[in-house]
Amino acid sequence: MSANSPVGQADYDAIVIGAGFSGLYILKRLRDIGLSVRLYEAGGGVGGAWYWNRYPGARTDSDSMIYAFSDWFDKDLVKEWSWSERYSTQPELEQYFNWVTEKLALREHIEFNTRLASAVFDETSSLWTLTTEAGVKATTRFFIPAVGALSKPNIPELRGMDRFRGSAHHSAEYPSEGIDFDGLRVAVIGNGATGVQIVPEVAKQARSVVHLIRSPYHLVPGRNHVLTDDEVKETQSNITEIFDHSRTTFGSFPYDFVGAALDLSPEDRRAEYQKSWDQGGFTFLFLFADVLASKEANDTTMEFLQEKIRALIKDPETAALVTPTDPWLTKRPPLDHGYYASLNRENVSVVDIRSNPIATVTENSLLLHDGTEHEIDVILFATGFDSYTGSLSAIDIRGRDDVALTQRWADRPRNYLGLMSAMFPNMFMLYCGPYNPAPFTNGPSLIEQQSEWILQWIEHLQINGYASIEPRESAEEKFFAHHSEIANATLIPQTASWWTRAAPSYEGAHRLVMSWAGGFPEYRRLCDEAAAGALDDFVLQPAR
Repeated sequence: MSANSPVGQADYDAIVIGAGFSGLYILKRLRDIGLSVRLYEAGGGVGGAWYWNRYPGARTDSDSMIYAFSDWFDKDLVKEWSWSERYSTQPELEQYFNWVTEKLALREHIEFNTRLASAVFDETSSLWTLTTEAGVKATTRFFIPAVGALSKPNIPELRGMDRFRGSAHHSAEYPSEGIDFDGLRVAVIGNGATGVQIVPEVAKQARSVVHLIRSPYHLVPGRNHVLTDDEVKETQSNITEIFDHSRTTFGSFPYDFVGAALDLSPEDRRAEYQKSWDQGGFTFLFLFADVLASKEANDTTMEFLQEKIRALIKDPETAALVTPTDPWLTKRPPLDHGYYASLNRENVSVVDIRSNPIATVTENSLLLHDGTEHEIDVILFATGFDSYTGSLSAIDIRGRDDVALTQRWADRPRNYLGLMSAMFPNMFMLYCGPYNPAPFTNGPSLIEQQSEWILQWIEHLQINGYASIEPRESAEEKFFAHHSEIANATLIPQTASWWTRAAPSYEGAHRLVMSWAGGFPEYRRLCDEAAAGALDDFVLQPAR
């Protein structure tokens, strides 16, 4: 243990789980303040989601310049890396993570191919004992799962799957050597951000692609392009200001709302929609401040998007199949990197499996409920993840009184700021806890905010001789009430998605919203308020 530590001897001051953006950030910063740190990574390399998700077409939906570590992480590093495209591909992102890891000598602190099985808190020593799936144990004072909210694959159980003679892969378990689709018949199941990236890429090579979808998503154009030297130089010369500005906006991106949709005339409103559509990217998500709360305002966005879909897709029946009816922004909107155009190809078809579900899988086909048969050689599951709780529940986490996290969260998750949970001292859920703002913010910006907040508390405990910290249950309820008040004032509870959970009896709402929807500045305010002295929200245990 480090100097001034008031508790018993541990193997490490902190153990971090996961080597994505969040894990690498907190690893480096914990090392900066002189703590002994170990990081467990289940995979064979760094990158987190960008190590596992190697599927065709995988790329970020956030602009490369902002989807990166900022000067909070390292003042020199931020100006040394140049992105090649507006939206980075998976290979380039993996290259970036490896470059950062080598540049900052982080690899020596990481144990690869190490999956955590359990984490158990001991009240006598105020230490966590972590056990890997290989049976190796280690003790630590601070336990920091940085496992991501979207890392446990959700694979549907299809009848007859065991007799399928072709190959089947979830997008997060795609073979690193790739697949030669030449001449193959491919089924892509699922149409969130992953599915709409896979289809256009596979369609370029495969004999046929059938895209099986349940509920379509709104897409807005990405307008990806190779960055020019001038664009790279301009970004690098202004990168500190870009990050500083981003921390003040609703989504922590370098752009924010232009106003309210209903304050404009129909002509001016349409002009703003068209301008943002032409620009591409997430500017369209953060265009008008009232569309997430006002059905009338939301309908103006829906009308514009539906018109675009009809114009882009030649076949009216196909266009209807991929036109959403859920309100805009109540599900995570992917960017369009060629999906709508791919639906005009002769070798691509779309099937609605909500009205006509998959009945069974045969040796070489998918048989639908109405008897329709689609002969296939490959199944690609773009069916998402067990969001928010799945990554954490995959680990047997036990806090005070041997209470399991899954037990305490049996009816609904309980935590404070999406970061800590009562009865689990010194456990910080970095970028993976329910009710955090991840879906509505730029990931690296949120990770930095949460990491620095965690570091403040760790240093507070070190300096003042406390053994542990955890939130009070009353603080959790206060935060949850604030979260719910904001979420239920939006249209989000109207839609079933990975942002929500079924909760028919919950305070009149149809669904429990799992994502903080109050914007990045308000979330930062709550974090700053807590760090500045809201000690009534915490139980700080003195050293014995």
